[in-house]
Amino acid sequence: MKSKARQELDLSRDLILWLFDNRCLMCGKPSNVIHEVVPISHGKASLIIQNRVILCDEHHSWAHSSTSVSIPILQSRRKKFLIRKFGLENEVAI
Repeated sequence: MKSKARQELDLSRDLILWLFDNRCLMCGKPSNVIHEVVPISHGKASLIIQNRVILCDEHHSWAHSSTSVSIPILQSRRKKFLIRKFGLENEVAI
């Protein structure tokens, strides 16, 4: 039986895949790799939906190789993507 935390992560995974159309946020390639923009090592809050995006293998490697560069870029792209997709000015709920 899965723990409650694992069940919640699985549900949020499905939501992230849906939100980003199973595509890399950076290049649009099909992908199912979910990346935490702010690394998990920064604490439990990094697992919230607002910190997760989909990246292809290439961009996932890039994100891990240069977090000081990738974090602000991914945060900005995530926000712009959701505004375009849903017309949201404030992504508090997503």
